[in-house]
Amino acid sequence: MSDQTQAKRSLRAADGQERRPKRSKEDGGKTRTETDLEMLVFGADEDESGGVFTKIGQEQRAGRSADEPVPVSDEGSSDEGSTSEGGGAEGGAPLFFVDTERDAPDWASSSEDEGEEDEAGGDADKAPSAAWEDDDTQNATVALTAQARTRKLRVAEDEDEVGGDVYEQRLRRQFEQINPAPAWAGGSAAADASLLQTSASLVARKRAQLAPGVLDIARVRNGNQAGESQSAVLSAEFHPTASVLLTAGMDKTLRLFEVDGKQNQKIQSLHLRDLPITAAQFVRGGQEIVACGRRSWYYAVDVEHASVMRLSSIPGVPKLKSLEHMRASANGDRLAFMGNSGQIHVVAARTKQFVATLPMNGAVSDAAFTADGNGLWSIGADNEVYQWDLRMNRCISRWHDASPFRPTCLDIIRDASYYASGDHAGVVNIYDTRAVRADHEDRAFFGVKPLKCIDNLTTAVHGVRFNHSAELLAVYSRRKPGQLRLVHLPTASVFTNWPASVSNLGHVQCVAFSPQSGFMAVGNDAGKALLYRLQHYTSY
Repeated sequence: MSDQTQAKRSLRAADGQERRPKRSKEDGGKTRTETDLEMLVFGADEDESGGVFTKIGQEQRAGRSADEPVPVSDEGSSDEGSTSEGGGAEGGAPLFFVDTERDAPDWASSSEDEGEEDEAGGDADKAPSAAWEDDDTQNATVALTAQARTRKLRVAEDEDEVGGDVYEQRLRRQFEQINPAPAWAGGSAAADASLLQTSASLVARKRAQLAPGVLDIARVRNGNQAGESQSAVLSAEFHPTASVLLTAGMDKTLRLFEVDGKQNQKIQSLHLRDLPITAAQFVRGGQEIVACGRRSWYYAVDVEHASVMRLSSIPGVPKLKSLEHMRASANGDRLAFMGNSGQIHVVAARTKQFVATLPMNGAVSDAAFTADGNGLWSIGADNEVYQWDLRMNRCISRWHDASPFRPTCLDIIRDASYYASGDHAGVVNIYDTRAVRADHEDRAFFGVKPLKCIDNLTTAVHGVRFNHSAELLAVYSRRKPGQLRLVHLPTASVFTNWPASVSNLGHVQCVAFSPQSGFMAVGNDAGKALLYRLQHYTSY
């Protein structure tokens, strides 16, 4: 091998030794890079407190270089033997630093100042500054006389050219004159914030009123197809909040169904061995069911806790032979039992304690609660209507229809502006309460005339029922099959297309509307709860 080749190898070896990182004996032969990496991952030793973490902390501070000292924060620690709130090696620099007001960048301090001004009610009229400015716009020159549309921007007749920023301002001013800001654009920030607190529609949708003449109605699967009654369905009721239908009858069984119009699955059934049920209603917001019949006792069923309570009688009232005629208030706070000799016994739905007895001059035919539950209307066989205030438990008004009318049932709408009653001859009278009170100023008066008489039924009327919006009135009779009519309000006209000859209603025993009138249930003598979808109403 020549001397020249050996010289080249020697030079390459020397050059490799210079490039190879030197290993320290104290570090167990580790290179400087390996040592810094261990300090970054595991932390620095006590004698290396000014290592890589201190440099990182310095470099991350706004406006500081790696060579500047790190000031101690208000919560800080000494340079030796302490650890910051963010953690780190014992005696080493913190893994992160806490920004203080003096260390905060310029944009942070300006944002805080603006926030304080807004909270303190600063100058709301001050125009916001531009996000950026274009130097080319300021340096540009626009000839105003070159085109007809730019001549309108001149302030003086001899003005020929303007700068780009002035041209922009004049264009903006002309646009604001032609298209002024709408009223809603001048709202406050608080008003805008209130709109963002809800996901409801910002545009109020007013539902069209139900049109008279033809009713858009569709038959769906029976509400109780998963468990039909073994007797006539004498009571059908919708849950006030859930899509649940309650049916009951002389087979002594309460049944609950989930209403969807397709499957109507059965939820639960409860058999009461000693009570043929004639009336069953939800009370206390749907938490409880009260079932009554031709017995001196009744049942209260707690739906949530699946408990049944048998109440032998009404405390404080002489024992009644039958509690079959019962009504519950719309809010479920009160129960009204219609007894003999024109007496109505009011009971608290929660405690089942007797509240008061409301006496009438004649036998009670029917009663109905007002929407708030604080009022009760009752009608007697002498066609005299009583209006009771349940907060004082006294009659506040009564009136009489002198026509040969023998009432059998009664119902009122939510605002008590209309009420309807049926009689033994198949006639249904609809009264406008506002007109009645306008014509008579006394508390008791006679000679009241109905707004409209509906005579489409040929046998005694056993029930009248308004829907939630008082646009529909259902009237029915149990004596003949198919005796059910739907009346449109306020025109008081009967829908001509329903029921049809093929409806096959049977002997109608009861009618119920869902809370938003999306469904109508019809109980008949065959143990079926016929279910109909009212297409005009979109909600359950």
